[in-house]
Amino acid sequence: MRQHYAALLRRAASLPSLPLVASLHAAALRRGAVLVPSLIHAYSACGDPTSARSVFDGLPAQEQTLSARTALASAMSAHGRCQDVLVLFQGLEGEMDDKAVTVVLAACARAGMVSDGRQVFAKVRRPALQHYTCMVEMLGRAGEVEEAEGLVARMDARPDRVIFAVLLAACRVHGRVDVAERVARLMHGHGIA
Repeated sequence: MRQHYAALLRRAASLPSLPLVASLHAAALRRGAVLVPSLIHAYSACGDPTSARSVFDGLPAQEQTLSARTALASAMSAHGRCQDVLVLFQGLEGEMDDKAVTVVLAACARAGMVSDGRQVFAKVRRPALQHYTCMVEMLGRAGEVEEAEGLVARMDARPDRVIFAVLLAACRVHGRVDVAERVARLMHGHGIA
């Protein structure tokens, strides 16, 4: 039954239809089949971050799971409430999984919260490629192109075309031809043409 409601909520979110999401939410509550992350995503996709937040806030503390928290963080970020994303994970940094870290770093990039993004990234024990990509985007948007270049040059994960594209786009936006030339050599060194 839970999978059935999750599928219906995904479909309602893709429309997006707030009345349909609200009626599915009510029906799921009556049947005890509430899927919090799906509900949060559906409300957010329908442009209603307040209802998404209410779903989360209505949960008992023990049910405010990492997956529910990550879904809400993604919703808050999508609606420009990036500072709320940091507050949502305050004191829980050690419990964040790769997906949660990615959502937080993407929010920092979106909002230009470079200092906060650096602090979050510094606490990640084994950064994944998507974490590096978020950092390069954040630094590139802030004009810190050389720092982004250095990060890519010394990253533990193997860089891909996406991270190089993000870095080159930042070079273009900020007119840093010198860095773009070094990035081209770095790409060649990794076998990416």
